[in-house]
Amino acid sequence: MTLVLVIGGGMSSASAEVPSLASVVPVAAPSPTPEPTSTPAPVPSRNNLTGDQIIALAQTCGGLTAADPAAPGLPLPDLSQWAADAMTYFASVGQCDQLPAMVSRDAARTDPEGTVFSSPLQFIDPPCAAGTVVSFWAHYDDDLIFANPALQEAFDNGQCLRTVFFTGSDAGDGRSTYASNRELGIRRAYNSVRGQSGLWTDQTVQLRNGVTVILSRPDGDSRISLIFLELPDGGLPGSGYKNTGWESLPKLVEGDIAEMHTLDGEHTVTLDQLQSTVPELVNSYGATEVISHLPGFAEGADGDHPDHRSVGRIVAAPVDAGLINGAIVQFAQGYPVARRPVNLSGDELARKLNTFAIYAANDPVIKCKDSEGCLKVNKFGEWLKRQYLIPYAEVVREE
Repeated sequence: MTLVLVIGGGMSSASAEVPSLASVVPVAAPSPTPEPTSTPAPVPSRNNLTGDQIIALAQTCGGLTAADPAAPGLPLPDLSQWAADAMTYFASVGQCDQLPAMVSRDAARTDPEGTVFSSPLQFIDPPCAAGTVVSFWAHYDDDLIFANPALQEAFDNGQCLRTVFFTGSDAGDGRSTYASNRELGIRRAYNSVRGQSGLWTDQTVQLRNGVTVILSRPDGDSRISLIFLELPDGGLPGSGYKNTGWESLPKLVEGDIAEMHTLDGEHTVTLDQLQSTVPELVNSYGATEVISHLPGFAEGADGDHPDHRSVGRIVAAPVDAGLINGAIVQFAQGYPVARRPVNLSGDELARKLNTFAIYAANDPVIKCKDSEGCLKVNKFGEWLKRQYLIPYAEVVREE
């Protein structure tokens, strides 16, 4: 403390007033100026989720306002944009059970920056490092007859198989023992392809375009997925059946009907939805190869099953529109392939026949239970000895 005294001019004397202690004026030393407390800059969000959206997500699925229990310490703002988009989608369709696996995958940072959410299937089925073949078929045995050994070879080379069936292959019976037996047969055939037996698990998935599918996968093996749309079989005339309301893919493609119902009657699809399903699946799986039936407008398709011709046209439409890279697309010739030279033999044919026989043992119409017997079945034997895949760029259009 500093003491300030008043000193008179000239010589000091006894009568000079000396300030008492009470008159001493204390002067406080200047206080140090406190440095401002720095506020940490907020970490920028990796997505565009708003607070209101996060609250809405939490109300729908629960436990999401701060972090998901599947990824402790991962705040929602730290989700990448594709994961945030996926979370919003899953919540909107009531598939909250998909969120833990999706958030955990994003937390692992295994997907490259810039990944775009295209379909829930890209999170349900993991990506395949060696590539993925996505194929589209009308009936449960078409892939085994017209695109094998191509599918088997792709699988043996490490590629994953995602196989889509448009119809329930019901031959007019609707949901029936016949259709369910064929469905069992195709699962057993794919067990043969992967060289393992075991149970399969099904789940219902609503695609981003609104189409509902059944996803069927062997337990513990992510390399194979079967996707069922379960639409009515059109039959050889292509006009459908009375039991299923005379609905068929040829009628839908030609514009004779505006929509089709699934065999359980719970869902409807339009031609636009079926056509948009193709690129959604191709993109979500990052397909390196796409295979389907030869379209009805192509040379070599005349005389094929009307359902085959229609599925080919549905797949060709988004390719023609530039939504799918035509360089990865091939079309399998169907029934008319019997007029072309035999091009399968030896072990390649033997393995194909064995796989088909496993399927056919569950199909009472074909009635063959071994390779030799299947070769003797009228028409089927000739189809099985051949496989002709035509690249998209080489398709000759007749219509």
